[in-house]
Amino acid sequence: MKTGFLILNLNIFLFCLLGGLFSQSNYSVETETSVSDGQNVEKYESLPSGYSGIKLGMVLEKVEDALFEDPNFSYRGAPDVTMLPQTDRQVIDCDGVTNVKHAYFQFNDNKLYIITIVMNPEYIDHYSIYSALKKKYGPPEYLDPSKTIWRNDNVEISLERPLSIKYIDRKVFEKLQAESHAEKSTESILRQEFIDSF
Repeated sequence: MKTGFLILNLNIFLFCLLGGLFSQSNYSVETETSVSDGQNVEKYESLPSGYSGIKLGMVLEKVEDALFEDPNFSYRGAPDVTMLPQTDRQVIDCDGVTNVKHAYFQFNDNKLYIITIVMNPEYIDHYSIYSALKKKYGPPEYLDPSKTIWRNDNVEISLERPLSIKYIDRKVFEKLQAESHAEKSTESILRQEFIDSF
């Protein structure tokens, strides 16, 4: 009889203990659900139009001034500026300092439309940059093993492997892509007309 009483008490004790654990578990799940249901909605920052004091749309001279002032870049002036042949495009190609290994600033009609910053893997890793961008700007719009993209109507930020980040003026970039496709179409028509002339 004493053994039956002990087993009954042990069962009641275990039932109460497990019941308490399950009720705490349900409470925490409800709390997590209420957070994800929108009561504590995370707010993300809008995408920036550039890095540090260098913004997309700036004219070449203003970017040069900003590069001289920015401690992340080792800008030398005119030797770092290249004019691309047969276009209205220039590129500033300069070394970085510590965290930045190298940087490219591409211009069209004297206005900055792409910033590419190659980071130094001795000091910076891909996951840290990805985590910082995701925390600040929210989940990316596109993700694959080679790149992760955040974008809005005006700007695209692309984190690319092995370790670089691009800021792209979408309107200028898409316009240049459309012009490039039109030129290729004209070239292919002229090529075909030449071939047909034989």
